[in-house]
Amino acid sequence: MKLLKGILAYYKPLFLWSFSINIIVLIVSQSFLLTILTKLFVVILFGLLLNDFSVRKRIGFYKMVGVSNLKLLSFLFLIDCLVASIFIFIIKGFV
Repeated sequence: MKLLKGILAYYKPLFLWSFSINIIVLIVSQSFLLTILTKLFVVILFGLLLNDFSVRKRIGFYKMVGVSNLKLLSFLFLIDCLVASIFIFIIKGFV
């Protein structure tokens, strides 16, 4: 539970960026596959940023709760995909 709480605390500031990506993908296409691929691309870019020491030093508080980079990225991807899929299915229901 502590692990999930630490990851969710880290995801909270990234939520606005994720939501803006959802809106852009929704404008371009309402494809669920495109959304998942976009989220995967963003998570891979974020993983590459985590390899940079100066970036890792600024955002390294997730290491204090015992989360590895792989766990952080995989949980962020899963949470992000869940939020994106709910958002797209709600929008598709109204359109």
